[in-house]
Amino acid sequence: MTTTNHPADYLDTMQAAALAYLRKHESQHLGRSQALQDAAIEHLQLMGVPSHTAERLVVRATDHLEALKGHRFLDVDASTGDVVVLVNPATGLRYRIPVQEIFDALIDEDPGTRQPAAR
Repeated sequence: MTTTNHPADYLDTMQAAALAYLRKHESQHLGRSQALQDAAIEHLQLMGVPSHTAERLVVRATDHLEALKGHRFLDVDASTGDVVVLVNPATGLRYRIPVQEIFDALIDEDPGTRQPAAR
């Protein structure tokens, strides 16, 4: 089952539930954000949200929580394999950066960081 099978208001409500859970339990998982996300996913699954949908909603809620804190972050949902979207909540700006440009500027220029691709 995919998120396209659910009405938008249902997804918004479940994402809000995930955000509320993250905010409530954040202090219990200091330095272990993956444990907090896993717990939030389980929380949504207990509410009847399918696993894949719960994972996506928790990622979105986590991004929203980071934005509320004013942290810059990667917008996972808006990014693709070819383009990453970075968000600066302080300015409200979103930056679309082709992955190739990242390789060109940060990786291909420094031969010391090159490693053979894993097969």
